[in-house]
Amino acid sequence: MAGRRNRDRSPSDRGFWTRLRLTARALYEFQSLPPFRLFVFALTAALWLALIVVRLWDLQIRQAPRLAEKAQQQQEDVIEIAARRGRIYDRNGIELARSTPVDSIGVFPSKVGDPELAATLLAEVLRENPNSLRKKLKKKRFQWVRRLAEPGEAERIRELPLAGLHFEKESKRYYPKGTVAAHILGAVGVDHMGLAGLEQTFEAKLRGVSGQRSVQVDALQHRYASQVIQEPVPGYDLVLSIDQRIQVTAEKELGRAIEETQAEAGTVVVMDPVNGDILGMANWPTFDPNDREPSKPDLEHRKNYALSHMIEPGSTFKVVTVAAGLEEKVTTPEEMIDCERGGIYLLSRWIRDHKPFAMLSVADVLARSSNVGTIKLGLRLSPERLHRYAHAFGFGQPTGLPLPGETAGLLRPWERWHPAAIGSVAIGQEVGVTALQMARGVSVIANGGSLVTPRIIESIVSPQGERTEPDVRESSRVLNPDTAAIMRALMERVVREGTGRRARTPGYRVAGKTGTAQKVDPETGRYSTKDYVASFVGFAPVNAPSILVVIVLDSPVGMHYGGQVAAPVFPRIATEVLRFRDVPPELPLEQEPVRPIPEEWWADFAIEEPARDWPGSTQVEFPGVSSDEDAVVVTVASLTDSTSPRLGDVPLVSNLKMGGPNAASPPEPQTVVDDTIEEAEPADMKPARLTVVDARLPDFRGETVDSVIAQTSSLGLAVHLRGSGRVWRQWPPAGTPIQFGGTVTVDFRVGAKQ
Repeated sequence: MAGRRNRDRSPSDRGFWTRLRLTARALYEFQSLPPFRLFVFALTAALWLALIVVRLWDLQIRQAPRLAEKAQQQQEDVIEIAARRGRIYDRNGIELARSTPVDSIGVFPSKVGDPELAATLLAEVLRENPNSLRKKLKKKRFQWVRRLAEPGEAERIRELPLAGLHFEKESKRYYPKGTVAAHILGAVGVDHMGLAGLEQTFEAKLRGVSGQRSVQVDALQHRYASQVIQEPVPGYDLVLSIDQRIQVTAEKELGRAIEETQAEAGTVVVMDPVNGDILGMANWPTFDPNDREPSKPDLEHRKNYALSHMIEPGSTFKVVTVAAGLEEKVTTPEEMIDCERGGIYLLSRWIRDHKPFAMLSVADVLARSSNVGTIKLGLRLSPERLHRYAHAFGFGQPTGLPLPGETAGLLRPWERWHPAAIGSVAIGQEVGVTALQMARGVSVIANGGSLVTPRIIESIVSPQGERTEPDVRESSRVLNPDTAAIMRALMERVVREGTGRRARTPGYRVAGKTGTAQKVDPETGRYSTKDYVASFVGFAPVNAPSILVVIVLDSPVGMHYGGQVAAPVFPRIATEVLRFRDVPPELPLEQEPVRPIPEEWWADFAIEEPARDWPGSTQVEFPGVSSDEDAVVVTVASLTDSTSPRLGDVPLVSNLKMGGPNAASPPEPQTVVDDTIEEAEPADMKPARLTVVDARLPDFRGETVDSVIAQTSSLGLAVHLRGSGRVWRQWPPAGTPIQFGGTVTVDFRVGAKQ
């Protein structure tokens, strides 16, 4: 029966009973082991059990936080959510910069079925190198293929028959006005960080606070769920002092001037001289801030010429010298200054005017832009006083405008000036300024005598709508209001009668000053004879200035005087800007046409020559004209050359009053023919003929240093002094015919006979 029961059992039952019998047999044998072996076995089992318990405690308790964090990192990815970047508006609420949501395109390489096909299709849409895309598709982890894609690109890629693509919404900076105010606004990179302009300066305010999104991933790093765990906080908005209409006008007229003059670069600054608000700031060359991949030249064009490019101000700086002289009461507007027939000797330097002025009032020194007259005013001021006023006008220090790259300019401490520097500084040489500093400095005269701090940020608006205004430093008093009023009148005369006549604006009284500075030749280290910087600074209306405009043109081709190329830009800008600012005309709109001005009147820069002979120039005068009042001294080039006509054959019609006490009066009406200025001939006047003046070098023997300098200066000669005492020898010798601008070498010796 037992055997039958065993046969009736299933195989699984039979296996169970077999294992049970083996276990019973093992227990029986184990019990029969010696006690020592039982002890060893029990101890080993206890040790293993203890190790297991300790390991479990280590994993479950001690390392639990770390392991949980690691597990979360493997299962969850945290992605930064970029905050909406703050907007930038002009003073009237027109949007100049904003951020818009766009798609960024990525790919999970492990999900891409055919990498070769995917690389080819993506490269065709994105216009990228297929090889670079193939490298990305061979990676194991997620790869971006295009950040901040254009809407058309994203839509086309969505239609591609490709797996593994991922689209993420990101913010893209957009400048709706294109290049307008590009140097003010700046630009951002692909990472949405400011790289220039206000975008760079106010990066911390504009970018806001990023949020976070939790993304669940599987073992193959595939994303399958996401959740926002921290909302982003938008950035602050900026409201600028810029008026978009004024900015467009400034850029348009600057571009027109660049095209007309073929200048290398230029800038226009439009400012409210009363409160320092920057209303417009145009620069050329410019760039498009919407271009995310600029070329190397485009990166160079991001420099803001108005505040980073330092130039010698030239004659525009003369307003500082004249204002300082009036404020210090060392002169008056009516005082007559002997302009030495157009030349003055300063130690080893010979500086001359663009034409040989005789006696000019201080008012006419500024209107005619006389270097000699201005230098004489500067010499009355000590170096310490002239430096103090230059610094008080804001030169040699940054303006504080919150834009990157501003230079402080160049104004050396007066203790480091060489003996002749006061003459150079007085006429705007050996000083480096920016267009913005020039605007700030002249605003002292326009607003009644106070130095204001330029402002470009009108307010900062928080995400909650709270509006705050940045701290602005208080203005400082530089000139007495009466002095400022006199200077406004003198600068108005520059525009009405002097070198700035092309800046006259229909309907408005305009004050201004022209400037033409010689650039330094980098190869020789001397002033260039062909490269110039032309400038004009003006404001209107004269008695209640609403705008101040600075125009700078760097290296214009052909005509290069500030009165020729920079001054005409002023009325084109001022007419529009004054209309935008609701400033009604104060004069009849039908003004008399601007009369043509002789070429030499435009010249408003210092002509500096080394101590050498000037060949081919002869001093001449008109016969029959009173030598003490109406004599006209001119320079006729190459008249001594054998191929030139004889002096007796050269007819000349001229305003004979220009060189005497009435030199300040404007010229008689003229006729312009093919850009060549011809003076209209009065009915009762016949052409005069030039004859050589029998002017010869005097005998300097026995004279003092001061006497020699005075005589040579009045004769238009440079002088090289050697030794001390009184003159005992000279070269050329006495009686030699004088060449205007020539050089005389004079030796001094103690004990020489008087």
